[in-house]
Amino acid sequence: MAEIYDERYFERGWRESGSLVWDHPAQQRQLKLKLNFLDRFFDKGRVLFVGCAKGFEVRMARQMGWDAYGTDFSEYAVRNVDPAVRDYVRLADTGALPFEEDSFDVVAGFNSLEHVGGGRVGELGRALCEVSRIASKGLLFKLSLRHWAVASCIDPGFIELQPFSFWVEGIERLGKHRFFRAEVGTAPLHAWVVFYQVREWDRFFGDNQDAKFWAGQIGNAIRRS
Repeated sequence: MAEIYDERYFERGWRESGSLVWDHPAQQRQLKLKLNFLDRFFDKGRVLFVGCAKGFEVRMARQMGWDAYGTDFSEYAVRNVDPAVRDYVRLADTGALPFEEDSFDVVAGFNSLEHVGGGRVGELGRALCEVSRIASKGLLFKLSLRHWAVASCIDPGFIELQPFSFWVEGIERLGKHRFFRAEVGTAPLHAWVVFYQVREWDRFFGDNQDAKFWAGQIGNAIRRS
């Protein structure tokens, strides 16, 4: 799969508009949206962006006070990483991340996890195990989702999308992080999904009965499946 994400992928097609350039207005809007989500749900600390391409998320996060790092499995992207963060981005497969357990407070991925293995369930499962393993406090994903009206991802079209339930169940089954919140958008269908480490989740909610009810519902659904 890595060979697909080459110069043609990053520099042509809809990207010919120049939006994959640091100072392009569309890029800046997206970066601010991503980092706003990160700041809303997590205290500043050590964060890893998986599938960070040329490292723009790492650059903005570091400007905002995060101890930020990134990985990507595209050799082209890593060779052409933003010079400002060259020392903070490395070549790595999300299914085999070269970090110790709990190396980061947060692991984030924005429209990147669904690309692992072309969206095949087995490879996605390995990637979820890895991001959960190295995240001590929480996870933040933006994911393109499968829906009855959406057959495949438009970027690129051969990716097999998974439904929202796949991602929640995949993380919850591992037992380390618990689903906290999702915000869904369209054009195309996607969701911002937040998970907290179990102790953080318990500390945040305390005796909130609604939260515990929904946590129980998720647990029951996983046990039945």
